[in-house]
Amino acid sequence: MFAPKVVIVRTAEGQRYADFIAKEINLAGFHCGITDIKNLKSYLKEKKYSPGHTIIHPRTAHPDYVYRVLKDIEKKGYKIINSPETIKLTSDKFKTYVYAKEKGIPCIETIKVRKEEGASYAKEKIKQWNQIIVKPLTSQGQGKFCFRFDRNNINQIKKIKNIPTPEIIIQKFINYQKLNRVIVIGLKALKKAALWDMPHKDWKCSVCLNPMIKCYKNPPKALLKFAENVAKKFNGEIFFVDIFTTRKGYFLNEINTACSLIIHERISRYNISKEIAKHLLK
Repeated sequence: MFAPKVVIVRTAEGQRYADFIAKEINLAGFHCGITDIKNLKSYLKEKKYSPGHTIIHPRTAHPDYVYRVLKDIEKKGYKIINSPETIKLTSDKFKTYVYAKEKGIPCIETIKVRKEEGASYAKEKIKQWNQIIVKPLTSQGQGKFCFRFDRNNINQIKKIKNIPTPEIIIQKFINYQKLNRVIVIGLKALKKAALWDMPHKDWKCSVCLNPMIKCYKNPPKALLKFAENVAKKFNGEIFFVDIFTTRKGYFLNEINTACSLIIHERISRYNISKEIAKHLLK
């Protein structure tokens, strides 16, 4: 039988966790290579990896450039996990919101506007929602360009000009107790790697590159089911689902497909990269 090859497509700073997954694939007796999105086509050609025997796992995401490259390769017959369509959808925060709402997934009220119109729309939404969050259309700077505004700090609305995307999203602010990250692989949540953080002095918290995140000993079943339902509705094979815990229940925050999980593995003491490798080799 012809042994499949796996190619991981990393971000500029994503070599280390790509190495984690590649190690597990190699230990299982298969070959895994790593490249970036700009060199993916030439890498496949140089290595003579045929479409019928090559699995591509993108650990980078963008609704335009990354999607176009992956779509071109998919048309040639390569198996891509997650699919280009899923990556395109989940890397655009507003499209994620619209799609989630259509599928009946609880999410936070959101609008999309051009940045130059952001201040005027933000002021209107403060009147309607009292408190709002303004952030880029695609993930940027680990929350650096994510702002909260209300009637008390409306004079700082000019900060919107600093957001480095031509379009922005304005979102209703909700009081939440926790921000959870549930890792879903093959539509199954990893019970031993469900993590969370909570806001302290500030309104922000993070479940991404945060060394202070906590791991559930016994995560709520409803939380795991919520994440699995999100993955199913979005056709997500390898998903990192961020979910708000509120007094009114769970709400989808966002979906990630390319984050480093080194911190998550250390804190949970669970080999997530091995689970990803096993799924890719199925």
